[in-house]
Amino acid sequence: MSLSNLLETRVKELDISISDLARRSGVSRATVIRILGGKDEHYSVSNLQAILSVLGMTLELAAVPAEQFKDAIATQKAKRLIALTQGNVALESQAIPAASAKKHLEATKAQIVSSSRKLWAS
Repeated sequence: MSLSNLLETRVKELDISISDLARRSGVSRATVIRILGGKDEHYSVSNLQAILSVLGMTLELAAVPAEQFKDAIATQKAKRLIALTQGNVALESQAIPAASAKKHLEATKAQIVSSSRKLWAS
């Protein structure tokens, strides 16, 4: 469910008018309408927090553990690199057998994750 849908649902649950929401949050009515309508993706966090506060909602950030996140990035990158090389090798009819593909993926991931430059480069 999108943020605008969550906000719209909450507005209906609380039976609060847009005008009252704007007045109580200190955010202009036009901005409230744009945020609730999903038409404004460039609103400030402070405006969003003000609206959420009036609606009895909070904004929370959750971080994936760093090692888990880095592993996911390395996996995506390794799969992309292997797909590129597999495509070239397949053209030459020398594709890697499925049994060694996982081993190759893990080795490629290990190389990528061993260097932050390799991990974060495009």
